[in-house]
Formats: sequence, structure tokens, C-alpha cells
Amino acid sequence: MKNFILILVINILTLSGLSAQTYTTGTVTFFANFSGKIDVNSTTVTVTLVGPNNSWLGIGFDATTMDDVGQDVVIFDGTAITDRSFNGTGVIPPTDTQNWTLVSNLNNTPTTGNRTVTMTRPRVASEGTDYTFPLAAQPLNILFARRTGSTTIGYHGSGNCGATTVNLTLGRDGFKPDAFKMYPNPSKEYVTIELPQQVNTGEMKIYDNLGRVVRKQTITQSENKIETGSLTSGTYMIVLRTEYGNVTKNLVID
Repeated sequence: MKNFILILVINILTLSGLSAQTYTTGTVTFFANFSGKIDVNSTTVTVTLVGPNNSWLGIGFDATTMDDVGQDVVIFDGTAITDRSFNGTGVIPPTDTQNWTLVSNLNNTPTTGNRTVTMTRPRVASEGTDYTFPLAAQPLNILFARRTGSTTIGYHGSGNCGATTVNLTLGRDGFKPDAFKMYPNPSKEYVTIELPQQVNTGEMKIYDNLGRVVRKQTITQSENKIETGSLTSGTYMIVLRTEYGNVTKNLVID
């Protein structure tokens, strides 16, 4: 019965287990009612734009101005997405081979008057005017624009465009169990937990074989030693909860 309880606890806590690496910009606010998000995994890039439902919405990658000729841009016109590339300031970006797929177009979402558009394509570019998104934590220059009050692709008007640098950071799925180090194991007096480089803090709990929490502590990069000398001999489960997910390890106390 004790083993069953411990296994049940492990299964519940690892349902949010961590897998393939994903990098994300998180939600980036361009204007008060216009934002974007880029998510990248090993095979796919997903772009989500939220903006006025009476405007076209556009985003360009690896570019700082429209004069970055040949750089990648995608525009949603209220109905469809078009794969394009910049051809100079004041020039409507010409269309390329369509590599983007419209996943969803949710009108009046998240609020009335706005829409949420989600699109995806392969991470690796298939033509010279497409951008290969990195599978790494690094900065990315982007351009963004909307045409207030019109979904007809044309001049966006003054004050409706901009440039910024976003940061792709390791997403929730990028923290792997083998990046979580714990030693010595078996332990007598203490155990040390090493967090992966991208994780600054986490909440650690030690469970006994009845599923009871017998130790709880905040772990940081510098404060990472846990006293175990007062625990009785046996097998315990350590669970580390971070903003990226949970990791479990068995700990043996001699």
C-alpha cells in the first residue's frame, strides 16, 4: 500500500513532465491593443498575433527596417495570411511561396473588436526570403505593423508600425530531468541540488513513502543544500517545482 501511494504521487506530479525543447518570446506588446508571440520547437514555428479586427496585421523577422530587402514578413488581411518579403520602405512587400498555415482566426477574442490569429510553418526556411528560426535562446529583431480601420494591404499610416528586439528564451518544455543534478545520493547529512543554468529558483519538497511532505525548501543557484540528517533511513522522493515544470528524483537516506 505504501508503494502504491508513492507511485501514485509520482504519477500525479510528473503529468507535467518535461520533453522537447521549446523557445518562446512570450507575449510582446506592440501597441495598447496589438501584441504578438513567437514559439519555436525543433520542427515548427508558431506565431500568434492579437490586434484590431478591422485592421491587417503584420510581423517581420530578422529585420530592423523595411529597407532590409528580402527579409521575411507575414501579413494577415482579416481572412488569409500571405508569405512576403520586404522590398524597400513604402513598397508593399511582394508575396513569396506560401509556407504559412492558418491555424485559427478567432474574431472578438480576447475582447470585442479584436481578433487572435495563430499561424505556423516549418522552422527551417525553404526559400531564400524565408527566415530560419533558431532553436536557441537568443535575441531576434522584428518589425510589426497594422493598418487601422482597413484590412486592405497597403500603407499602414503614421504611428502604426515599429521595430523591437525580442528574446527567445527556453520555454516550459525545455527543462529536462537530466539537467536537474542531485548529490550525494545515497545521502546521510545533506543533499545538494544543482539547478540548470536557465532556472533561478524552485520549490523543493521531499515526500516519504506515504506521500507526506517531510521537508520543504526554496532552492536557488546559491542556496541549494538541504539537510537530511534528521530523516530516517529509506527511500524518498524529491520534487522540484519551477516556472518551467516539475522534475522528480528518488533520494536514498542511509
